[in-house]
Amino acid sequence: MKDFLSKYKNQNELFAYLSITIAVLLYGTTLTATKICLNYYTTPQLMAFRMFISSIFFLPFIFTVYKNIKIEKKDIKLILLMMLCEPCLYFIFETNALKYTTSGQAGIVSSLEPVILVIAARIILKEKFIKIVYLGLSISIIGSILLSLSSDASELAPNPLLGNFLELIAIILTDTCVITTKYLMDRYPPFFLAGIAVVGGAAFFTAMNIFSQGSFDIVLNSSIFLVIYLGLLTVVAYALYNFAICTLSASKFSPFLFLLPVAAVFFGWFFLGETFNLKQFASCLLVFIGIYICQINDKKKFVKFMKKLPVPSYVIFTGKK
Repeated sequence: MKDFLSKYKNQNELFAYLSITIAVLLYGTTLTATKICLNYYTTPQLMAFRMFISSIFFLPFIFTVYKNIKIEKKDIKLILLMMLCEPCLYFIFETNALKYTTSGQAGIVSSLEPVILVIAARIILKEKFIKIVYLGLSISIIGSILLSLSSDASELAPNPLLGNFLELIAIILTDTCVITTKYLMDRYPPFFLAGIAVVGGAAFFTAMNIFSQGSFDIVLNSSIFLVIYLGLLTVVAYALYNFAICTLSASKFSPFLFLLPVAAVFFGWFFLGETFNLKQFASCLLVFIGIYICQINDKKKFVKFMKKLPVPSYVIFTGKK
């Protein structure tokens, strides 16, 4: 079968950068939209509607552009794993997370996605990185924990600790999906993989509705346009995201994921009036400092960065005055 990965790697990187930027910003809006829709639908209902609408947008491509693509028998298990991790289990955990925490806090926890990817790349793909990265990982994880512990319960976030924990599990699932997708992209185009993922998700959540409620009825209410928006953006964001994954290297791709918490916080504030307390703000700074350190691949640059911090911080991290 044609090597799709090599084909896309030769495409203009500028479009790949634009793709991942748009995908992350769009995803930031879906956190807010999902939180609103949960006031009208149960989790299985919302996800079934969302995936069903996404499938409608994708199905025409199956019978036209991708009609000659055949899935190899050896790839079936990987494709099933990809679909199980995301969208199936991923959206169950994320949607339930948004019942207990704000979309902004969920976005901050999501910023750990590239950090977890680094760990996965080290264990599974055998990629090597300098010791400084371990420090960055530790700081980011501590910041994420403090973010959850310092979160105030409110009408928008009745149990932020539980919600942020569920979001963390969702991030681990999506990173598993990314690694699986990386293998599959050697043989299948990005949009095709995005499409079969949403079709599989639609079947999964429809079956869940029938099993839990005995039937599956399309419910129309004032949030239906948001559901349509979620459905369209799911398949579009997946396609853009997958294109960027197969075109850019991990070092170029992962920094753009840090736009997610910024987008989630902004849209949560703009549409839902969500706020952050001072402790949460400090926790967010820890997450971003850790993430930035993970991107430093030179010891001299690290020392230079640490010297810019207040003197006590530099002494604590380096042991030098």
